[in-house]
Amino acid sequence: MNEVDFDQAVIEMLTLALMRLTCTHEKDKGTSRYVASTSYDVSTIASLIQQGLVEWKGETGRLDLTADGFFFGDVMAARIGMTLLESVRNPHAPEYAHGGEGESLSRPGFTVVDGGHDANHPQAEQPARPAAPSSFDPCPPIRMEDRPPFDPAANRRENDARAFRVRIELDLEGLHPCWREIEIPATATFLDLHVVIQRIFNWYDEHLFSFKTTARGQKLHIEEACFLDPSLEVFEPAEYAVIEAAGIRLGDVFPRTRTARYDYDYGDGWEHKVKVVKTISNSKLAVPRLVDGAGDAPPEDVGGPGGFERFLQVVANPKDPDHESMLAWAESQMAFPFDLAAKQRELAESFDADRERWMKEVVRRNR
Repeated sequence: MNEVDFDQAVIEMLTLALMRLTCTHEKDKGTSRYVASTSYDVSTIASLIQQGLVEWKGETGRLDLTADGFFFGDVMAARIGMTLLESVRNPHAPEYAHGGEGESLSRPGFTVVDGGHDANHPQAEQPARPAAPSSFDPCPPIRMEDRPPFDPAANRRENDARAFRVRIELDLEGLHPCWREIEIPATATFLDLHVVIQRIFNWYDEHLFSFKTTARGQKLHIEEACFLDPSLEVFEPAEYAVIEAAGIRLGDVFPRTRTARYDYDYGDGWEHKVKVVKTISNSKLAVPRLVDGAGDAPPEDVGGPGGFERFLQVVANPKDPDHESMLAWAESQMAFPFDLAAKQRELAESFDADRERWMKEVVRRNR
């Protein structure tokens, strides 16, 4: 690839990421679409259309992200965000990471959620960030072959009849407790656990996810199959083995290891603490079930704990000018109060279909 082609590829990658981050989710008569802005470079849009990542709806003047465009836009946005995060943490560039003496990179008045400055901190008053020193290194991805090997099936129990009672707590940074407890067969995979968590916390599986845990003394980073592609290798430290979520069972890790962390949506940054609270021997449980829980989960894409805090303030104050529009948005996101009995029925009715959909996607991505 020559320099011009490389620059164009970078432009297309950044454009697709921006389209994904700023698209509008529209629902109409049972159909769902993600509508992107048309205010990007025409030649770049044409190239993305040719690649099957966006579709031009000439009759309505609409630009829609395709399923692949939405997925790869999400991947690109997450990778860019993780690179920025690594640059901030880079120990070789302390001046850049911390903005110089007396200055923090995360200055008051600036948030990643809204992408700008608030009225009390106009941009003109913000000190300029110093240029990156020449020694700056954004911590590139580690190649898969350079990571430690890990065989999930080693020492796997045959005819494993165990089940686990697992407590999952969503970290809302003190806003209110939000937790669920499930029972799930030991033969279920971490992808199955992902499917369950999505349902019981009212997430909509529109973003990337990963689990972090340990097994047999090895640190594990468990995520979806797409990241096993050499072009999308993860930014985790070299001591982590990277495992496909569909290829490792809960019984390969639990109960010798009793805890894990589940991350969802690298933009909003939702962290869930996963803990095995009970091992059930000789269980006849065939599919996961929700057994307990409390606390309302945030709406999808609310903007992380900070955005959720603002959401709660607005919906609790009828005098807030954004009150009605926020309620309407919450309804469009189907952000309903937690109802244990309703969620139990929903999980029971949806799990097989959700899992089948995901397995088809795993097969497609691994081709």
